[in-house]
Amino acid sequence: MTQKKFFKNIALIGLLSPVLLIAQTVWIKHPTPVLTRSATFPDWNGLAAGDAIVMKDNDTLKMWYSGSGWLSSTDDCSHIRIGYAWSLNGINWNEHPSNPVLDIGSDSTSFDYDGVETPYVIKDLVAPANQRYKLWYAGRHSRCQPINDHKFGYAFSPDGINWTKYSGNPVLVPGNSSDWYNTFLSSPSVLFEGGIYKMWFTAPDLVINGQPTDGKGNIGYATSPNGINWTVNPSPVLIAGDQSNWDSASIAEPSVLKIGATYYMFYSALDQWKAENFQVGYAWSSDGISWTKSAQNPVLKIGNKSQWDRYWASHPGVMFDSVDNKLKMWYTGRDTATIVSLAGYYWDIGYAESTYPVGINNIHKEDGIKIYPIPSNGILNIAVPFELRNGELSIYNLSGIVVKNIKTNENVEINLDVSALSAGVYFLELKKEGKQLHSKIIISH
Repeated sequence: MTQKKFFKNIALIGLLSPVLLIAQTVWIKHPTPVLTRSATFPDWNGLAAGDAIVMKDNDTLKMWYSGSGWLSSTDDCSHIRIGYAWSLNGINWNEHPSNPVLDIGSDSTSFDYDGVETPYVIKDLVAPANQRYKLWYAGRHSRCQPINDHKFGYAFSPDGINWTKYSGNPVLVPGNSSDWYNTFLSSPSVLFEGGIYKMWFTAPDLVINGQPTDGKGNIGYATSPNGINWTVNPSPVLIAGDQSNWDSASIAEPSVLKIGATYYMFYSALDQWKAENFQVGYAWSSDGISWTKSAQNPVLKIGNKSQWDRYWASHPGVMFDSVDNKLKMWYTGRDTATIVSLAGYYWDIGYAESTYPVGINNIHKEDGIKIYPIPSNGILNIAVPFELRNGELSIYNLSGIVVKNIKTNENVEINLDVSALSAGVYFLELKKEGKQLHSKIIISH
C-alpha cells in the first residue's frame, strides 16, 4: 500500500469510527460505604464488615460478606462469620435478619471453630435443588489467638441463606514446608467451566528456603472435578514483588471473572507490611494460569486523608453487569490502622464501577478490531476477526512507514509486544487476500 492510499484510508476511518478512548482504566467510587458494621457490642458485625462477593440473580444483587464481632455479651474475643444481604441497585443493601447465615463450628476440634470468612458463592443451575448455591470459605481454628491457620471449607444451600457444611471439610489445606502455600489459605475465587471447578486463592509463603515466593503473599490456582477434591498448581500463578512500590510485599484476595475468551483478575496488593495500604490491581490471562499484570496498577487506590477508605481499599469483589455493560466492584475500605473503641472509625464495604463499557483496559474497537489496553506501554492485545486470521498485521508510524510486521495465525487473540516502539500515535492494519481493517493505537512509556 502506498503512503498516500494508506493515509486516505486512515482519514476515512477517522470520520466513521467511534471516538478513541484515551484515558486509563478508571473506577468511580461511591462516596460513602454501602454496607457498614453495626459499631455495637456484642453484634456479630460490630467490629468490621468486608470480604464481599456479589452475584446478580435475576433482577436481584446478592451479597455474601464477612462480619467481625462477638458470639454473646460474655464472649472474650471477636470472631469472623458470614452474612447475607440483597439489593436492587448495589448501593442500598438489606441485611438478612438472621445473620450470620454461616456460623463457626461448634465442635472445638473443627477447623473453623474460631472463624469463617472470605466467602465465594456460585449458583449451579444443574445441581440438585438443595445444592443450587455453592460456597467456599476460609475457616480458622485457633480460638482468640493471633495465629493464621485458615483452611478451605465448602457448604451448599437451596437458597443462599440456609447452608449445610460439607461433612468432609476442610476440602483444601496448606502444603508442607517445601511448598509455596505452606502456612494458610484464604480468599477463594471460583469459576465453573466445562465441568471443571477452577479456584484462585491467597497463600503466603512464610518458610524462607530460597524460593521467589519467600516471605510474600501470593496467588495460587487449583482445579477440581466436583468442588471438593482439589489439585493445586505446583507454582503460584501470580507472585508479589515485580511491580515496585505497589506489590512488593504481598498480593492477595483475587476476584476472577471471564469475559469472552479472557480471564480478568482483580486483587489486593501492598508494598510494605509496616503500613498495610492495600490497594486494588488487575491482571489478564488467556488460560487462567499465565497472567499479565496491568502497568496501570493500582487501578483502585486508597482515598485521600479526608476519605473513609484512606488506609485500605482492598478485597475486591467484581462482577460484570451485562445489562449496564459495566464492571462493578464491592471492596473493603478502612481509614485507620489503630482501633481503640467501637466508635470513630470505618471498616466497611464500599462500591465502585467502571466508567467505560467493559471498562477493564479501555477496550478500543475500530472497524471491527478490538484492541486493549489503549494507551499501551508494552503489550497490545488484539482480537483478530475470523476472516483475517492467517493474514498479516502491520503497524505504521505517522510518516506511513511500517515499524512492525507479523503474520497472524489461527489464534483469536494476539499479544503483540510493542515495547520497543517510541511513545506516540500509530496506525494498525490487518489484511488478508484483499480485505483490510485499520485502527489507531497509542503507545505510552
